Amino acid sequence: MPFVSQNIKFQLKKIAILVILFSAVFFGAFYVVNFFDPHPASKQAIIVQAPADNLVVNRPENQNGQASQAVVKRQVKSLAFEDWARINNLDGSNLYDGDQDKDGLANYLEYLHGTDPNNADTDGDNFSDAVEIKNGYDPDAKGEAMTTVSVEIEKMGVSAPMIWSKTDVEDKMLADLESGLAHFVKTASPGQNGNMIVSGHSSNYLWAKGGYNHIFEKLNDLQAGDRVTIKAVQRNGRMFEYEYKITEKYVTAPDDEKIFANTPNPTLTLSTCWPLGTSLRRLIVKGELVQ
Repeated sequence: MPFVSQNIKFQLKKIAILVILFSAVFFGAFYVVNFFDPHPASKQAIIVQAPADNLVVNRPENQNGQASQAVVKRQVKSLAFEDWARINNLDGSNLYDGDQDKDGLANYLEYLHGTDPNNADTDGDNFSDAVEIKNGYDPDAKGEAMTTVSVEIEKMGVSAPMIWSKTDVEDKMLADLESGLAHFVKTASPGQNGNMIVSGHSSNYLWAKGGYNHIFEKLNDLQAGDRVTIKAVQRNGRMFEYEYKITEKYVTAPDDEKIFANTPNPTLTLSTCWPLGTSLRRLIVKGELVQ
């Protein structure tokens, strides 16, 4: 019997050693991804360009969702807005801020987005132009076409496409993260009032698919006052740039309600797993639209 007992102890020691060796190899391989990325993302992951005669709009809206006439006159008038208005039979003293088709989109915004000021639903998909823009859809493209969006953070050397996630199911969102940064479903669209939540990987398994497994590994480098630029491009070539200024940063639990809380004004929330190599917590960086 003593011999049997010693044999059992020996076998248990062997098992313990194997477990320790396996764990060391597994976690060693896991943490290697924090120093070596087998799928590096290109710094030119997405290129958004507008035609030479197109309008690039910076900060077109104020807190009420409307641009001032000073902005309109400076950025719109030089691009033949008045000729466009005449062609579309728009007139009156409230030419810029008027809403001929009553879709909730002012005339100057119809011009900027390339939509029909006399048709509340330019692309004929049963959703008004204003509703489509508010929810990230392309107002001048039929069906469920979404506006193409990229996120640029100069301080981090990041330029990546934003994927419009269709669900909050974790597996499907992880699949979206293989192709870029993921926009949380039912959160605000670029430049619109509300909380726009965008997530990205800080690290991932060595064998994981995708070219963006470390896209947010330097997110903690952002400080209050740093800028994030969101570029939105419609199929008709219209491009809009929205600049957000970082206001706060913190680490919290993945289900912290503060992450998802809506806001009355345009807000950007960037989220990633933290610390590097874990998914225990979330590093949150928030910014406000520069008005």
